[in-house]
Amino acid sequence: MERQVVHLNVAHFMAAVEELLDTSLRGRPFVIAPEGVERAVAVEVSRAAFDEGLRRGMPLAQARRALPGLRVLPVREALYRRAGAALYEIAAGFSPVLESPGGGHLFVDITGTRRLFGHPVDCAARLREEAVRRAGLRPVAGLAVNRLVSKIGTRVVKPDGFVVIGPGDEPGFLRHQEVSLVPGVGAKLMERLGLLGIREIGELASLSDADASAFLGRHGPLLRDRARGIDTAPPSVRGNGERSVRASHLFDTDTADAAEIEAALRGIVEDAGVLLRSDGLAARSVEVALAYSDRLRARGSAALPAPSWRDAELFEAARAALHRGMTRRVRVRRVAVVFSRMVPAARQAELFAPPGAAKGEALQDALDSIRRRYGRGAVRAASATRGPA
Repeated sequence: MERQVVHLNVAHFMAAVEELLDTSLRGRPFVIAPEGVERAVAVEVSRAAFDEGLRRGMPLAQARRALPGLRVLPVREALYRRAGAALYEIAAGFSPVLESPGGGHLFVDITGTRRLFGHPVDCAARLREEAVRRAGLRPVAGLAVNRLVSKIGTRVVKPDGFVVIGPGDEPGFLRHQEVSLVPGVGAKLMERLGLLGIREIGELASLSDADASAFLGRHGPLLRDRARGIDTAPPSVRGNGERSVRASHLFDTDTADAAEIEAALRGIVEDAGVLLRSDGLAARSVEVALAYSDRLRARGSAALPAPSWRDAELFEAARAALHRGMTRRVRVRRVAVVFSRMVPAARQAELFAPPGAAKGEALQDALDSIRRRYGRGAVRAASATRGPA
C-alpha cells in the first residue's frame, strides 16, 4: 500500500492566531516579541510585515526602524498551545498516526483510510477544510508519499494553497524548485551551493555520493537524498507535539562563558518545572537550543532516565543536552529549553517513598508555593543567579 502523508502548515502561525481573535489586525503589519526585554527579537511576524521585509529573529529595534509605527504584540504561549491542540484534535479524527512539531505544523499519515474518508486527495482536502471550519485557521496543505516531499510541497504553495504530488511524480515536481526549499539547507550552505552553481533541487539531486561528500561534507549524501525526495521514515506516533513546555533566556550581552550559560539554563529549567507541575505532567526528554551571535543555531537533546517533574532531575538532563549542542566557541545570544514526551506526573505514596525522595518532593512543593505567591523568580537556586563576571 502506497504511503500517503499530509503536511499542514499554518503560515505565520502565532500571527494567524492573533488575527483570529482580533480581526482589526488582518492585513496590518505587526510582530510578536517578548515584552520588557532590552534586546528582544521578533518571535513571529504577520504576513503583511513579512511582505514589508520583516523576518522572524530580526532584532525588534531594527524592525521598528524599518517600519516606523510598527505594532508589537506580546508573546502568549498558552494561547498558541491551545490553537495547536485544536488543530491536533481535528487531525486525530482522521488518523491515529500523526506528528506535531509545533508552530502550526502537522504531519498526518492517512495511509489506509480510504474506506473511511475516500480518496487520499479528498481526505486531505476535507482535513484542511475542517481546520478552517472548526479552528478558524487556514493551513496550506501538501499530500505526498512521505513527510519530506509533502513539506517541500507546502513550502512551494505558501502562504495559502493545496498541492498534491502523486507517487512517482516527485522528481518532476522537485527538479526545478529552489534548492533552499530542501530541509537542512540554510544560509551558509546556500552560499556554498551557489559557488558550485547549484540553484535548483534537481542539480543537487544529480550529485554522486563522492561529489556530495566532497562538496558538502559528511552530510552531503543525506542532503542529496532529500533532494531526490527520499524519506523512508513515517510520521512518528507521538502525542500532541504542542504538549511541551518551553522557556528561554536572552542574554543582555552575548556570552561564551559556559558557567553563565549554565546559570541561565538552570533558571529557565526552574520556570519550565513550575509549568510542568502546575499541569500535572512529567517530561521524558529535553532539547536545548542555542542561538549564536553569528545567527547560526545549534541543538542538543537528552532523554531523562525516568519521567520527571523535579527541577534537579530536569536540570541534569538539560545540562547534558546543552553540552551536546554547545560545540562552537562562539558567543551565545539566546538559550532555550523544550521538555517533551509528556506523561502524567506520578508521585510516590509517602509510605513507600525513600526518605530522600520524600524530602525532595516536600522541598519542591515548598518552593512552588513561594513561587505561586510571589512569582516564579522569587526563589532561585544559587547557581541560577550568576551574573556575568
